[in-house]
Amino acid sequence: MSHAAGGTAGDTPVDPKRPVVDGRAEERSTPELRADLDELRADLGETVEELAHRVDVPARVKERRDETVAVVRERAGQARAVVDDKAPAVGALIRDRPAVAAGGAAAFLVVLLLILRSGRRNR
Repeated sequence: MSHAAGGTAGDTPVDPKRPVVDGRAEERSTPELRADLDELRADLGETVEELAHRVDVPARVKERRDETVAVVRERAGQARAVVDDKAPAVGALIRDRPAVAAGGAAAFLVVLLLILRSGRRNR
C-alpha cells in the first residue's frame, strides 16, 4: 500500500514532521538533515531529563516538601494578619466585658476536655 510520499505503511513516522529513519537515502540537503538531527537531539535531551526527574524520587520529595512549606508559610502569614487585625477587638472585649471573655474561655476548656476524654476512650 503506497502513501502519497511513495513509502509503505511501516515508513510513516510517528510525527509527520520528522523523517523516517530506515537507512535509505532521501533527497534532502545536508543542512536540512543537520537541522533534523539537531531537533532530534534536543527532543532526546528533554526526554532524558524528564525520565531522570521521574526516577529521582528524593528530589521529587524535596520539591513537594518545599511547595508544602511555602503554602503553610503563606497561610500562617494570612492567619497572623487576621489575628493582628482582630486582636484589638478581642482586647477591648476582655477589658469591657470580662464575664463574657471568662465564659468563652470556660466553654473552650470544657470542649477541649471533652475532646481529650473521647480520644482516650478510643484507644
